[in-house]
Amino acid sequence: MLLIFRLFWRVNEPKHLLINLLLYWAVVAILIPYSDIINQPLNKLTKYGKSDIRAATWISLIALTIYLIGVKLAIRKVKIISTIALSTILNKYNGTKIIIVYLSVSIISAILNSSIVQVPGGQLLLAVVYMKWVILTMLIAFTLVNSANRKLVILIISFEVILSFSGFWAEFKNYFLVAIGAYLFLLPKFSFRSTFLLIFISIITISFSVIWSYSKGEYRQYLTGGERSQVIIQQNLFSNVEKFIEIVLKDFSAKNFVSSFSDGIDNLIYRVSYVEFLSMTLKQVPAYLPHENGILLQNAFEHILKPRLFFPDKKPIYDSELTSKYTGVQFSGAEQGTSFSLGTVAESYVDFGRYYMFIPIFFFGLWIGWMYRYFIINGYNVVWGMCYSAPIFQFAWSFPVPTSKFLGWSITYFLGFWFLNKFLIQYLDSWLQKGKTDKS
Repeated sequence: MLLIFRLFWRVNEPKHLLINLLLYWAVVAILIPYSDIINQPLNKLTKYGKSDIRAATWISLIALTIYLIGVKLAIRKVKIISTIALSTILNKYNGTKIIIVYLSVSIISAILNSSIVQVPGGQLLLAVVYMKWVILTMLIAFTLVNSANRKLVILIISFEVILSFSGFWAEFKNYFLVAIGAYLFLLPKFSFRSTFLLIFISIITISFSVIWSYSKGEYRQYLTGGERSQVIIQQNLFSNVEKFIEIVLKDFSAKNFVSSFSDGIDNLIYRVSYVEFLSMTLKQVPAYLPHENGILLQNAFEHILKPRLFFPDKKPIYDSELTSKYTGVQFSGAEQGTSFSLGTVAESYVDFGRYYMFIPIFFFGLWIGWMYRYFIINGYNVVWGMCYSAPIFQFAWSFPVPTSKFLGWSITYFLGFWFLNKFLIQYLDSWLQKGKTDKS
């Protein structure tokens, strides 16, 4: 974790890359401090039977280190931009217009999110969804150099966080991740005020996550009408939020608050940690199943190179089937409204074994770092280029992400923002500067 801070705390850049790499660390290492707190050895912290979590944790940390090396090699020559240069660019914009753009993109994103998986070639629209986080980063960065509309921005973000609890996944964490990364954009070092604010936001984020981890089961039952699926029957957003609050107040009443919060912490830690799938895979392969010699990686590339828009008969990838096969444990699938993915590191182990598995992981890191570097250097301006880094939380903490989705989401991200940056951002940027006044 300290290595991540050392390598990726870059002055005058959004900290989205840093935050996502810290998430990667949490996914592979959260059980280490947890085992110390509850005074249990790692190998006893299993949910699916005996497996060597200790060995899996070591392999995961090595994989993370190699991934970090790949990212760092790609961005090492990116020059630091001065605070004055960044502030000059940001001050050219009209703050009110940035808010208008953000609200517009947020509405479009909400519409697309509900139907994108049902549309052939729908992943091509992900760049529009990702654009929401780019504009949010720019909006927060603008308020860092211009206090106008700051209270309104906080109110809008707070409202969106609350409204996010109306859905199946509750994307509240995404707002916190992007907001923190943007807030640290122009922060040269931590002051008492900034440290206090970050601790406060972190406590809120963790508390929301614990509450969601404990109460989401009953709430999702309500959303789907009692069915085990991801199809939401209850469409009234405000009624959904009201129902969630009702469930939370019941679950975390004064009588059972301590026990519920404790169980919620356990649920959250096991939800964040992903090493047990790798540990089960180590037990299963090659003892019962042979290594695939690159077949999974090849299938992932073939899946990307055959977009469903042009290959409507392309078979969908069911993550749970792959995970069940290589872990030896049967997991619920899409028909039960759940999905369990093996993740890039475990898939790389299945393909190439304990030693050669790190080669594709290194190149995945190099790919993430190269995209980050490309947009900073080639963005319409440096502020736009840096803001483009916001959506990488979707895939940069690649450990629990299936290889096909990691490649698909990252390539879609790159091509989408390459297109927007080359052909459309210039017009949006010009409009954002029109009507600029000292009060905006």
